[in-house]
Amino acid sequence: MGNLLKVIFLGIAGFALLVYFTAEKPKQIVADDNVVNIINYKTLPLSYELVGSDEKVKKEVLFPQNKESLVVVGNHDSLAVVKELPKLFEINIPYVMVANISSAPWFVKKLFIPGKLEELNKDTNIPMIYDMDGKMVNALGVVDNSKTKFFAYKITDAGTISKIYEGVVKEGALDGTMSTDEIKQTLKPLFELL
Repeated sequence: MGNLLKVIFLGIAGFALLVYFTAEKPKQIVADDNVVNIINYKTLPLSYELVGSDEKVKKEVLFPQNKESLVVVGNHDSLAVVKELPKLFEINIPYVMVANISSAPWFVKKLFIPGKLEELNKDTNIPMIYDMDGKMVNALGVVDNSKTKFFAYKITDAGTISKIYEGVVKEGALDGTMSTDEIKQTLKPLFELL
């Protein structure tokens, strides 16, 4: 019995060391206030991995040129609220959600997050970008990855991208801590800007 416990303990310890030594360090995003960041259509990544899809999608398919689009970047709790936007308001502009998960440990990105995002996005027809490497977040200049904040960007028909709104949701919104009225109040300012 003692040998079995030693083997189990050494197996767990070995696995923990393997994860620790092979994990990539999170990318540090540094904002420089002295530099004016001009974001336009050309700065966006060329292809994206979508939640629930095995194939990459080209930029032109997701964001057609000469058409307005809304891009909402968020994390777990905020995306649970943002996905309700078309259910609560009539929106005439196509929009895409971006899962800001680039700072999560690689092990979590590979095993846990894809399933959670698929579950989160299963009842919607809104494309959700699985931004594992942070290319979309970096292109938009998002430096905050807290789970209760979301950032809305509008891509104009001229190809310029501007941040139009920054919102905050209640902690635990993913678990249903926000009522429909609270969700509506959170999303109303964004809807009014559209």
